[in-house]
Amino acid sequence: MRAFWAVVVLLAAVGLWFVVAPERPAKSSDALELNVPQFDPSADLEERKPTEVADARSDKSSADTEGNTNSAPTAVDAPAMALPDFDLLGESGKVIQSPNAPSKTVRTDTRNPSEVVRRIDERTVELDGRYRVTGNGSANDPYVISWELLTSASEFIDLAQGARTAPPWVRLLDGTYVQISGYYSTAVRVSVAKNLLLTLNRWDGCCIGVPPTPFDAIDVDMRTPLPMGGLHLIRFGTFRGQLRVEPVEAATYLLGFYRLEDATFETK
Repeated sequence: MRAFWAVVVLLAAVGLWFVVAPERPAKSSDALELNVPQFDPSADLEERKPTEVADARSDKSSADTEGNTNSAPTAVDAPAMALPDFDLLGESGKVIQSPNAPSKTVRTDTRNPSEVVRRIDERTVELDGRYRVTGNGSANDPYVISWELLTSASEFIDLAQGARTAPPWVRLLDGTYVQISGYYSTAVRVSVAKNLLLTLNRWDGCCIGVPPTPFDAIDVDMRTPLPMGGLHLIRFGTFRGQLRVEPVEAATYLLGFYRLEDATFETK
């Protein structure tokens, strides 16, 4: 019984000590304390006067107005540009180029073809003092001509400027029989062909070679169809036929200038 009361007294003493003991600090003595003022939104709103809020809004509005005034874009009238007079379909026959584009300088030569011929021997003539031609221009003895002679016509022809007259040494060949060598091809892949394109440079119609111009290409109409066997071959040969010198045009575009009729394939 004495032990029971001894325990009760001990527990009462411990409880009394917790009640009367001093409160311990929440932080250690060496902890860093920050003096941060507490913000009270309600107090701040109460202290600010309505006039101060109105003044602040007024100052912000004037600042925004000034900033918008300084940054507003200024409209600038762009200079008027002259548009080219294009007629893509070629229905009106207008020149399909810009009015300010430099035009090609076209030469003219109104001499008679007989005036540019100088005979050297029975089978050789010199045209315009530059081009040597052998043969008599007949079916049995055609003129052997060069691509240099044919391409010289490019300096005299420009459909956009109305220049359609070939130089006299080229007009001399119109209707005569000629012989010329070059690369030949067809528009589509066929085993035999009666119509060919004879060109100065090799061209496969797409990716290999140099695309021809109306002055370094001849539209060939064969007397008999020519075999076109094999793929990706270098087709080169000598042709004979009657040469026609006449422009083939669409609107102001020159599509062709030479045609070889009743042509025969002589040799590879």
